[in-house]
Amino acid sequence: MKKNLKKETQILNVLYETAHAEFGSALEMLAACKKCDSPSTAFGYFHHAKDEYNHANTFFSILKPKAKNVVVSKARELRFKPYSVITKGYVSPKGFLIEFMHLKDFIAFVYTNELLANSSFQKMLTLLGKKTEDGEKISKIMEDELTHHGMAKKHFLKYYPALQPWQLRLYKTREHIKNNGRKFYDKNLKLLEILFKPLYLSFSYFIGKIISFLNLNEFNREGKNLMDISQKSIL
Repeated sequence: MKKNLKKETQILNVLYETAHAEFGSALEMLAACKKCDSPSTAFGYFHHAKDEYNHANTFFSILKPKAKNVVVSKARELRFKPYSVITKGYVSPKGFLIEFMHLKDFIAFVYTNELLANSSFQKMLTLLGKKTEDGEKISKIMEDELTHHGMAKKHFLKYYPALQPWQLRLYKTREHIKNNGRKFYDKNLKLLEILFKPLYLSFSYFIGKIISFLNLNEFNREGKNLMDISQKSIL
C-alpha cells in the first residue's frame, strides 16, 4: 500500500514539475518569436511556443483527475501557479534567455533541452504505462519534442556548420546540471518551509499574545482634542 502511495505521489510531482517546465518553455519560445527579425524563423518559434503551451495543458489535464484522489493539502500544492516558473527556475527573474544569450547559445539551449525533455518523458512513460491513455498522450508529446530538436539541429547545420559535436555534448551536459540544480533547489526550499513554518507560527502566536495584554485605549482619539494629548504619548 505504501509502495503504491509513493508511486502515485511520484507521478503527481513529475507531472506537476513537467507541466511548469513546458509552460516555461512556451514563454521562452514566445519571447524568441517576438525578438526575431526573420518572419520564417518567427513563425517556427511561434508554433514551437504553441506546442509547448499545449503540452503544459496536456500534463495538467492528466494531473487533474489524479489530484482528486489525494488529501486536500496535497491537492492545493498541485494547483497551477504561473509565477512558479520563476521560483522553480524554469524562467530566469533576469528576463528571457533570448534577451541576454547569444543566438547560438539559445539555439543550443533549445537543441539540448528538447533531448533532455524526451529522455525524462521516457521515465514518465514507465510510471504511467506506455499502453494507457495517458501514456499515448505522452508519446505524442515526445514526437513533438523530437521535431523541435530536429528543427534546432537543422538551424545549427545551416548557420553554424563549424560547430563540433563535442560542443553540443558540452551544452547538453551543462543543461543537465542546471536541471538537476533546479530540482535540488526546489526540494530544499520545501524542506526549509517544513523546518521554519512551526517557528514563525509560534512567533506569530506569542506576538499576538503580547499584543492582547497591551492597553489600546491610548490609540482611541475619538472625541478628544489632539492638542491636549501628552507629549509622552507614543503617538
